[in-house]
Amino acid sequence: MALLISVFSLPATAGEASHEPVADTAESHVLAYRRLRTEALAAAAAEDLDTAAARLAEADARVSNHPGLIILRARIATQAGREEEALTQIRRYAAAGLTLDLTRDRILSTLSAATGFPAAVAALNANRAPVGDGQLTEMARIDGAVIVEALVRDEPGGRWLISQVRGRTIIALADDGTVSGFLRGDPAIGGVVGMALDSEAGLLWAATSPLAPAIHGIDAGDPRPVPALLKIDLATGTVLDRLEPPSSPTERSLGDIVRTADGTIHVADAATGDILSLPPGGSELGVLVPAGTLGSPQGMVPTPDGASLIVADYSSGLWRVDRDTGSAQRLSAPVDASLIGVDGLTSDGRVLYAFQNGVTPQRVLRLTLVEGWTAVSAVEVLAANLPIIDEPTTGLVRNGELVFVSRSQWSDFNGDGAQTTPMPAPAIIARLPLD
Repeated sequence: MALLISVFSLPATAGEASHEPVADTAESHVLAYRRLRTEALAAAAAEDLDTAAARLAEADARVSNHPGLIILRARIATQAGREEEALTQIRRYAAAGLTLDLTRDRILSTLSAATGFPAAVAALNANRAPVGDGQLTEMARIDGAVIVEALVRDEPGGRWLISQVRGRTIIALADDGTVSGFLRGDPAIGGVVGMALDSEAGLLWAATSPLAPAIHGIDAGDPRPVPALLKIDLATGTVLDRLEPPSSPTERSLGDIVRTADGTIHVADAATGDILSLPPGGSELGVLVPAGTLGSPQGMVPTPDGASLIVADYSSGLWRVDRDTGSAQRLSAPVDASLIGVDGLTSDGRVLYAFQNGVTPQRVLRLTLVEGWTAVSAVEVLAANLPIIDEPTTGLVRNGELVFVSRSQWSDFNGDGAQTTPMPAPAIIARLPLD
């Protein structure tokens, strides 16, 4: 029984996209995936490996190429004595560009005598090769235990604005590397996450959310910050307005923001799965996509026609959301692509760039979409397996370069928000020339 339970030590994170867009159903794909995976775990715990394998296959059809699910399928197959099926899953994992040390896996290492095992190990190890070495370079460092999440470029001000989760603020970074304060302190502000500029109006929009108290250095008796969308004066860093989201049965965690050409602000809630919207001139956040469709929405990019958003759902891949109706369709992708664990998204209007930190190796991707942006036709790894990449989060395209947070410091804190290193190495802003 202990060995069976150990099969399920991987987090719920996945893979192979279907070849057609998938519309909303009574039970969303995300919820169905979670249900089927839970049922599989229960069956395996009861030593019913056939049922466990069947439920995992069904879950794979709902949210395919999920790295954690692929490995679960491989482990169940190994437990059931189906070596070739297990190796097929491992080959899928390698084909997605991911890596895993099979020799250190208590279950999968038992396949070592199987024909094809050495080739599978070689394929996985090949994915450890550096990509982008010599091209990806450091632009700036941010010292201290701050956790950098996002950046925007204030062109009129000749500066970068950088949000900090641990620091609960926004700083300004000049082109010469000088760092100065920007956001005026406020105890009601939690971690500052996503940002969006409205330069013409002289405004910066930013999302703030209370994360684990330990991550903010908040004592147990201190007031807990509340999630809100902040309207900030770009010239002074003063908060002009604080818009709280609609009530939710679970605590909200506002994160990534995008401002569309018509002035609408969209905010992703990584905890509830909602996507919220603030219309131009509006004073209240409304719900565009309610909880249940997406698992943990992150970065968002408007489609070229402005009618939809491409949304990175950390747990299920990329989705296209209609901005009028809120209806969502999962984007298909190449059969060997895994777009699980994508945090930030940005675009130059032609392609998407994705920052993927929920897989091994963590990667920077270029995603080519079909005309109409209804499917991903190609996935290219631009950077991976480099020391400068450590929990990359968000970025933007400027002057032919991808500028992004390549080391955020998230790896220096545990799940409870406690700092795990005496002093984190500086956060890093990097640049990558684009073809």
